[in-house]
Amino acid sequence: MSSPRPPLRFPAAYTWLVFLASMDIMLTWIVLYRGGNEVNALAAWIIARFGLPGMVLFKFMITLFVISLCEIIARRKPNSARKLSEWAVALTSIPVIVTLFLLLAQRLRA
Repeated sequence: MSSPRPPLRFPAAYTWLVFLASMDIMLTWIVLYRGGNEVNALAAWIIARFGLPGMVLFKFMITLFVISLCEIIARRKPNSARKLSEWAVALTSIPVIVTLFLLLAQRLRA
């Protein structure tokens, strides 16, 4: 009989990471719907080729990769893994904040 799996190391950071990734998807789709462009070349290619389902899969595969990487690193270097999870949240928040600002600025100009 195998032992139970340990809980995730940084659940709060992972929750924020998934939330921000979801916000990024939704805001990107709003920008594209309004005639804007995706500035990330790889993401733009995925969107052109696979549409919204491809974008969702791409974003969540990246998110799953980062969470998995944090969990693997945490086995030997928990402080480094914690910093990685915090940096991932911070970096993922940048496009969300910028897009919200741009959409608000556009709305105020209208």
